[in-house]
Amino acid sequence: MLMPPLQTYCQTILCLDFDGVLHRASDAIHISDRPASGPLLAVQLKAQRRLVWLKELSDVLDARPEVAILVHSTWRRKFDQGTLAHLLGDLHDRVIQVPSYFVDLDAPAPEFIRQSLEWINESRREAHAEDLTLEEIVILDDRAEFFTDDPEINERLLLTDPNLGLSHAQTRIDLLRMLAEARSDLHLAAHEVSAELTAKF
Repeated sequence: MLMPPLQTYCQTILCLDFDGVLHRASDAIHISDRPASGPLLAVQLKAQRRLVWLKELSDVLDARPEVAILVHSTWRRKFDQGTLAHLLGDLHDRVIQVPSYFVDLDAPAPEFIRQSLEWINESRREAHAEDLTLEEIVILDDRAEFFTDDPEINERLLLTDPNLGLSHAQTRIDLLRMLAEARSDLHLAAHEVSAELTAKF
């Protein structure tokens, strides 16, 4: 039995940056000009200590099956969406792959997120599902200046320390809290969220 498209049934969207979130922002990436397959690229990046906090993200999302991932990282300008999904390992099936003809891959992050949400909601309407709003989005990024010109998007931002990313326990706690609060069909009471986070971390 075929599963419906991810974008039609997810309840929350995590907009994900890579640099400063899944690894330190200050380290340059050295990739051959020749295109590499997903598995080979993953090996190359691992050797350069890229995506080293991917497990921390997996741990956060483990009990959140309703959360889909939208990669808004500038890596979207280097790699196609399928490759980006592959790089996220066990989380690959959570990655929403917006068609490149629908979005401007060179657009600033807030505009890219809004364009992607428009496509997601078009898909949801075709499936007779309710639209998702910005309130059901959490943005994980280390660059506050990318979002200051869009106050609505900026309100959804969880800012990371570019040197610590998701290795920082408080950031993971804040992410869990924001995801719980953003979930479209369930708004947990503050004390319930606090108890869950305390037990996990």
